[in-house]
Amino acid sequence: MKSRREKATGQPTDRRNREAEILQAALEIFARKGYAAASIQDVADAVGVLKGSLYHYIDSKEDLLFQIFDNAHVDAERLMTELDALEVDAVERLRSYLERSVSNTLQNLELQTLYFRDWRNLTGERRKKLVERRRQYDHYLRGLITKAYETLGIESTVNQRYVSSFVIGGTNWVADWYRSDGDDSPDEVARSYAQLAMATVLGIAQPAKALTAQAASHEGQ
Repeated sequence: MKSRREKATGQPTDRRNREAEILQAALEIFARKGYAAASIQDVADAVGVLKGSLYHYIDSKEDLLFQIFDNAHVDAERLMTELDALEVDAVERLRSYLERSVSNTLQNLELQTLYFRDWRNLTGERRKKLVERRRQYDHYLRGLITKAYETLGIESTVNQRYVSSFVIGGTNWVADWYRSDGDDSPDEVARSYAQLAMATVLGIAQPAKALTAQAASHEGQ
């Protein structure tokens, strides 16, 4: 609940709005020019404030980049929470996750382009935090795949770390070619990519008993 002073002045809301405006301007500029080529002055000009005024909201250009990515991770975590709450089987939960992930990418092309092109510009603790969150998403996807396999009574013939990395790379790459002003329907692209990813994940699996028998046969040779 807001304090009496907050209600009277609206200052916290004004600050949040200004911060959102700064992050959006930075996202657009970093995506268009590239993080290395962009400057704090570019962002200040876009927002219409003096360069020094930006430092009331941020610590540095790198801080801007990190905040943009951090907001993206919050959205990703929200998606995982929503999926965990679905009353569906593990196979459908995996398919839904893949489709919604691609859909989210298509809805945030500038962000996705910036993320996969420039995340390595983060340093120190910011980079460590980002890498850890990337690991968490990979672990989450692997968990979905494992549960889908268990539901179907199958096992992968390939290391699941490779499987999840392949799926993540394939679904994220859509941001490289998709154009919002093109003829491709974003819903159709998301469904199709989810279908392709599911075909890959399930296509490299065999019945669990078959794999166990194969392993025993190799040991006996």
